[in-house]
Amino acid sequence: MNKSILNGVGLFSLIIISINFASCSKSSPGTPPVTDVCAGKTIVITPTATATTTCGADGKIDVAATGSTGFVYKLGSTGTYGSSSSFTDLAGGDYTVFVKDGAGCEKTATVKVPSTGAAGAKFNAVKTLMVAKCQSCHNNTVANGGMNWAVDCNIVKFSGRINTRAVVDGTMPPTGPLTQTEKDVITTWITAGAAYGN
Repeated sequence: MNKSILNGVGLFSLIIISINFASCSKSSPGTPPVTDVCAGKTIVITPTATATTTCGADGKIDVAATGSTGFVYKLGSTGTYGSSSSFTDLAGGDYTVFVKDGAGCEKTATVKVPSTGAAGAKFNAVKTLMVAKCQSCHNNTVANGGMNWAVDCNIVKFSGRINTRAVVDGTMPPTGPLTQTEKDVITTWITAGAAYGN
């Protein structure tokens, strides 16, 4: 650069533009633009749920995904991605399915696993007994010991605890032990499988 050209030019009025002859120009350091590999992709998730028995855990979700390749799947945000697009042994309720393609593009869909099946006679007999003898201390408002017998599936879930406390140990209810006939109601249900449909 000719020295005479720079004479009289203030330090702050000097602008230098560097030219990169690889067809790019810039006036300051920086990073090249990042291409979004997911832009323009339309990943479609189609989850199909198979019902579970009420209070059971035998439901299923099958997932189909289109719009890209190399898919992996997981159930819920805390799940782990894997190649299987089927999830089994599910209780009834709402689930979120995650799908990610080979480029790392992720999409989610929600699906409900319904519960089916009517309450069985043996379960209903136990429920009637629980309402009469136990529900005053274990309900939606007062859940002593964390137990709420107003929820049918809690009776199923904690059937072993009910059997131990009310039949084997005889320590519940606190108003006095059950009669042998009442204990037999629980034992009959437990022996049949302690399921909602029994």
